[in-house]
Amino acid sequence: MYNFLKIFIKDYDNLDEIQKRTKVGSLIGFIGIGVNILLVVLKLVAGLLTGAVSIMADAINNFSDAASSVITLVGFKLACKPADKEHPYGHGRIEYIAGLFVAELIVVMGIELLHTSVNKIINPRTIKFSYISILILVVSIFFKVFLSVINGRLGKKFDSTVMIATSKDSLSDVLSTSVVLISLLFSDICGFNLDGYAGAFVAVLVIIAGVSTTKDTISPLLGQAPDYCMVARIRKIVLSEEMVYGFHDLIVHDYGPGRKFVSLHAEIDKNTPLVQAHKCVDEIEQKIASEYNCYISIHVDPVDIEEFKN
Repeated sequence: MYNFLKIFIKDYDNLDEIQKRTKVGSLIGFIGIGVNILLVVLKLVAGLLTGAVSIMADAINNFSDAASSVITLVGFKLACKPADKEHPYGHGRIEYIAGLFVAELIVVMGIELLHTSVNKIINPRTIKFSYISILILVVSIFFKVFLSVINGRLGKKFDSTVMIATSKDSLSDVLSTSVVLISLLFSDICGFNLDGYAGAFVAVLVIIAGVSTTKDTISPLLGQAPDYCMVARIRKIVLSEEMVYGFHDLIVHDYGPGRKFVSLHAEIDKNTPLVQAHKCVDEIEQKIASEYNCYISIHVDPVDIEEFKN
C-alpha cells in the first residue's frame, strides 16, 4: 500500500503527517473522480443497451460518488489551511463538514433512486439481456472493491472520516452492483423482471450508507468523548512519572484530524521545586505529543502529600 503512495507522491518519506494527509487525500480524491466518471459512462451505455432502471440507478449512484470525490478533494485542501485570527486552531474541521456533505448527498441520491425504482415496479418495462452490460457490471465491482480497500486502509492510517466514509460507500456500491448483476441474470433465466426491485434494494442500501456516514461525521462536530484507549494510555504515561501522584480535568479538544488539543492537571507534591516540577510535566507533554501527534498543556496542581495519602 505504501509503496503505491511512494510511486505517486514525491519524497513521501520526508513529509510530515499533515503534508502526507493532504497529499494522500488529493491523490485518493483524483483516483475516485477518475474511476467513478469511467463507471458512470460505462453504466450509462449498459443501461441504454438493456433499458434497465437498476443499471441507470447504479450509474447515478456512481455520479454522486464522483461528486463526493470532488468534495473530498476540496475538503482536504481547505482543511490544511494554516491557522489565522478568525480560526486560531486551524481549519481541520472542514474535513468533517465535507464528510457530512458527502453523507447528505448520498441520502438524497438514495431517495431519488428509490422513487424511480418504485415507479418501475408499478410500471415494469421489458429489459434486454446484454453480455456487454454483464461485463461492465463485473468490472464495476472490481473497481469498487479497490476503492473500498484503499480508502479504508488509508482512512484508518490518517484518521480521515472522509476516506472512511468513502470506503463504506464503495462497499455498499459493491453490494448494490452485485444485486443489479444478479437481477439481470435471474430475469434472463427465469423470465421474471426483477429490475425495479433490484433498483429499490440498491436505493435502500444507498440511504442506509448515507445515514450511517452522517452519524460518523457529525459526531466529532458535536464534540464526542475522547477515545477510551487514548485516555487509558495518557493515564499510564502521566502516572508513570514518580513525581505525579494523580491527575484530573483531562480534556481532549478535536479541531480536525491531526489537530487534537489535550489539557490536564497533574498533581505534584507542593514542596517540589518549581523547576523540577516544570521539567517533569515537560517530559510528559513530549511523550504524549510524540505518540498522538497532538498539542498538549499540563497544569501543575500542587498537593499536600500527607493529605493525599490520607
